Amino acid sequence: MDSIDNYIPPDSLNLFAISPKEDCPHEESLDFSQIASHLVKEKLKAPCKDCNATHENWMCLICYDVFCSRYSNSHMVKHNEITGHQLAQSFADGSFWCYSCDSYVYSKNFHTLAIKFSTIKFPESTSDMIDMDTLAKEISGVDAEHRVKEKDEGRGFSKKELVQGIKEKKFRRIVFLTGAGISVSAGIPDFRSESGIYAQLGKCDLPYPEAIFEIGYFKEHPETFYKLAKAIMNYKAQPTVAHNFIRMIADEGLLLANFTQNVDGLEIDAGVDQKYLIEAHGHLRSAHCAECSKEHDVEELKKFIQEEKIYRCTSCNGPVKPDIIFFGEALPANFYTSVQKLAEGDLVIVMGTSLRVFPFASLVGMIEEKVPIVLINRENTSIKRENFLFLQGDIDERLKGLIGELGWDNWLKDLRSKFSL
Repeated sequence: MDSIDNYIPPDSLNLFAISPKEDCPHEESLDFSQIASHLVKEKLKAPCKDCNATHENWMCLICYDVFCSRYSNSHMVKHNEITGHQLAQSFADGSFWCYSCDSYVYSKNFHTLAIKFSTIKFPESTSDMIDMDTLAKEISGVDAEHRVKEKDEGRGFSKKELVQGIKEKKFRRIVFLTGAGISVSAGIPDFRSESGIYAQLGKCDLPYPEAIFEIGYFKEHPETFYKLAKAIMNYKAQPTVAHNFIRMIADEGLLLANFTQNVDGLEIDAGVDQKYLIEAHGHLRSAHCAECSKEHDVEELKKFIQEEKIYRCTSCNGPVKPDIIFFGEALPANFYTSVQKLAEGDLVIVMGTSLRVFPFASLVGMIEEKVPIVLINRENTSIKRENFLFLQGDIDERLKGLIGELGWDNWLKDLRSKFSL
């Protein structure tokens, strides 16, 4: 890859795909009730105190002042250096960053603030879902003892209940939370395994592997991402059993929504209607300029990528990128405006995600305790709650067994023809 000797990585990399620290010791210094009172609509619109920037600002969780991100003039970073105030909340995606831990941070206390952030930023979609009185109690900790007792008295959720509930259509509003693990058997590498994308990029001339998906780096060196994009585009992946299972649930009239971290669009290739998809990290079906956000023809972008040429914006000459979410960009608005579906769901199935990527991982905390959660994965993500079932192992193999138990012989026949089972 081309030299990047002149590239200066941004301070305190705030990459949403890096697992948050869940035991930040500096959290103890926070007054969450006070933070909640300052987290209001007017504050989210406030400009940077130092330069009046209004794009992707942060609020200091110690003094509640607002400063711009490193993607503007880095005044929140400078505020930390001057005052020692460690913790801040992003107005772009609601995430939390600790400068002392040099990491995203998260906990139950932060979760309640994240919910309030969503109700303020997207009130038309979340107001009916959130009981603000209950939220206030959670933030203040008034009802903590009662909630812990309720959780300890919870019961498990059995595979028999899962099969029976789907077969008899007792579950009619099923929500899926999916990640890269459901596409691995299609040949698409994940990001953080020993053979994943970041391990391979570690051999390239990059300041750090994640830089290839960092918006500031892309604007300076779009050619590096274009080379990776060409390799991805030239791989003709087919939907896996997992993608087909989501389609089966949809065709049975039982699918409410599929929140996914993936950008490959294999759910659509499997026949899942796009109206069910909430693609938290974007997709490859459209393209915009990274500088002025003007929309461009994605097919034209693909031609440039294949020829390893940079597609420049016709308005400002900025580099054009597919509509996947880079580090430093806010998640799509429909990620937040769709969270009410979590309150409407009567069963949640989690597949192929470690639930360590925030803010996506915060979705689990928004699901009511009475709603069963089924995790199909190689490893347990440490979900601890009522009505929880963990089906450990290879995702596709576990799903083939589940499809058989559901008595969906017609689907099994179709799968055998697709995958030579």
